[in-house]
Amino acid sequence: MSNKLKKVLTICSGVGLLIGAIFIYLVIKDDHQMIEDEVVSYYARTPDIAHIEIDGQYALAFYERGDWQSHAGVMELKKTWFGWELLSATTEDAKLNPQFIELTHFSIIQQAIYPNVDSVTVELQNGETYSPPIVNSENTYRRWFYYSDTEDLGGAIVTTYDKNGDKLNEVKMPAEPNEGLSGTVD
Repeated sequence: MSNKLKKVLTICSGVGLLIGAIFIYLVIKDDHQMIEDEVVSYYARTPDIAHIEIDGQYALAFYERGDWQSHAGVMELKKTWFGWELLSATTEDAKLNPQFIELTHFSIIQQAIYPNVDSVTVELQNGETYSPPIVNSENTYRRWFYYSDTEDLGGAIVTTYDKNGDKLNEVKMPAEPNEGLSGTVD
C-alpha cells in the first residue's frame, strides 16, 4: 500500500470513529441530564430542578434558584442534533400566586402550593377541565403546572382542593399572558 492510501485510510478511520463517538454520546446520554445541563449552564449558582417535561421535540424545565431571594423559573427547550437548546425562559419571585406564562412554543400556568393542597383543576374558557400534576422535588417548592401548545389558557379558572375534596381557592387567570412578569427572556 502506498503512503498516500495509508494516510487517506487513517483520516477516514479517524473521522468515522469521531462520528461514531458523537452518535453514541447523543444516543446514550439521557435527555433529562442534557436538559438539566442546559438549564445549569445559564446560571452562576446551580438551580434546583423541580421537574422536566418532554413533549416530542420540545421540553419544559421547571426550576428554582435560591439567590438572596427565591426564584421559580421555567425554561423552554428544543431538541437539536447535538442535544437541547434554549428557546425562551422566565424566572420570577417564587410566589404562591398562579402564573400565566407564554413562551415561544408553550403557554403555561404554574403555581407553588402549600402542603394542604391535594389536587388542582384547570378549567379553560372552552369548558375543558384538566387535573394537572403536582410535583415535589427534594429541594424545591411543591408545585403544579399545566401547559399547552394549542389551547388558549387566558381566562382559565384554577381551583385547588384539600384531601377531603373541599375547595381551598379559586383564581381566574388574566386574559393575556405574562402580566406582571419581569423576567421573560426570548
